Amino acid sequence: MKKGLKLSPEAKVGLFVLLGVILLVYMSLRLGGIRFGRAQGYTLTVDFDSAAGLDKGASVRVAGVEVGRVKEIQLKNNKAHLMLQINPGVKIGKDFTAVLTAKGLLGEKYLELIPGSPNAPPLSNGEAITRTTTYVDMDRLITTLNDVAVDVKGISESLSKVLGGPEGEQTIRTIVKNIEEISDRINHMVAKNDERVDHIMTSLDEFTALLKTQGPMITDDLRTALKNLNDSMVKTSNNLNGMIAENRGNLKEGVENLKLASAKLQETMATIDKVTKEITPGVTNTVNSVNSIATKIDKGEGTIGKLINDPTTHDNLNKAISGINNYIAKAESFHTFIGYRGEYLFDKRNTKSYFSLRIQPKTDKYYLLEVVDDPNGKINRTTTTTTAGGVTTTTKETKITDAIKFTAEIAKRIRMVTLRGGIIESTGGAGMDINLFDDRVKVSLDAFDFTRSAHPHLKAWGTFYINRYFFLTAGYDDFVNKELRSGFIGAGLQFDDEDIKYLLSTAPPIRFR
Repeated sequence: MKKGLKLSPEAKVGLFVLLGVILLVYMSLRLGGIRFGRAQGYTLTVDFDSAAGLDKGASVRVAGVEVGRVKEIQLKNNKAHLMLQINPGVKIGKDFTAVLTAKGLLGEKYLELIPGSPNAPPLSNGEAITRTTTYVDMDRLITTLNDVAVDVKGISESLSKVLGGPEGEQTIRTIVKNIEEISDRINHMVAKNDERVDHIMTSLDEFTALLKTQGPMITDDLRTALKNLNDSMVKTSNNLNGMIAENRGNLKEGVENLKLASAKLQETMATIDKVTKEITPGVTNTVNSVNSIATKIDKGEGTIGKLINDPTTHDNLNKAISGINNYIAKAESFHTFIGYRGEYLFDKRNTKSYFSLRIQPKTDKYYLLEVVDDPNGKINRTTTTTTAGGVTTTTKETKITDAIKFTAEIAKRIRMVTLRGGIIESTGGAGMDINLFDDRVKVSLDAFDFTRSAHPHLKAWGTFYINRYFFLTAGYDDFVNKELRSGFIGAGLQFDDEDIKYLLSTAPPIRFR
């Protein structure tokens, strides 16, 4: 076995010293904030009027926690320009405030960053901290305290000269005695007027509160009033002076005019007295006539007297007025609508036209009159039999011609459903309308002409009102009849004819006996 390596005492001492030096260098670099390699984080700048006592590499802290180091200190525009190296991950807001402070009374200086709003945007690399403040420097503070001490020393020497010796002691005793007497008097006065003093203090508090709330307003009002009063007095004085200066001559003329006016007034009063004496008999006669007429009216004489005093005449007049009002109300409630619509029949390639008059005395009731030009209005069927060569041939021919038809219906609306009945296209029939979407859309079904050999005439269609005047319609006409059925589309218009309404309202009523 090989023997272990043995070190001499000198080698052990040298190795221990080397380790101590390495540890000392590491701690120095660590405490001094010196780092090797490329600096991490980002750089900010800040300017101070003075950076006295702050060294390069000084700590930069937020809330007492180190977040970076002072990288450079330069003179720029007669100010200390500091470059700060901020650790990565630390965000410094744009409203942070930089403050130069020290650790304790005589500790080293460092840079403290005081946070602002938590929602402030962060500063980016190379931007500057604009808000700064500087605490009082210790050197300036010591110099100021030294000046204060010199002043206090001078005051004490002056007091020593004034109050020193037996005379000074006697003066001080006299002053102390006077103070004691004054204190006793004040205590006696306060004890005697304690309640009054409390009342005065309460009033002072209320007055102070009033001045605090109303003082600015009262002050402004007083200033405005004084200014307006001063301006008014100056203006009035100037106006009076000007009027006196300008109208000295006019005053004499005014006095003369007053004398003339007084004389004319006396003449006018004399004329009025004369006229009054002349018209007094006529006025008296007029008053007597009015009294006579009033007496006859009170007795019921004449038309006006009967109207006022006879209840029968009064009642008849009220009935006549009521009848006129009812007649006017009924006339105003009437609405007449004139309209036209055309329906193009696809299978027949022809147009069916309607000319309508709707008389609506109430909102839920109306009468409908229509003239219809129907291209399928008249159907003629002929049967022809011919014999040729002993063979008999029968030929049936159907001819459809245009015809004019009439419609006269009475309709009653119950909520959204309107029921109709009467004559529809010159035959008996009935119909129904369903009103939807505030009467903008109407779905209708008619059934009429039940006497024809084929099926009755059934028609279904819908109407869309574009506005109060124009509408569109589409549906299927005579849809159960294979020979005449046809789909259609059409359009029409209607309007309220006020002239026809007033014409009908002036016609005499029909009386049935």
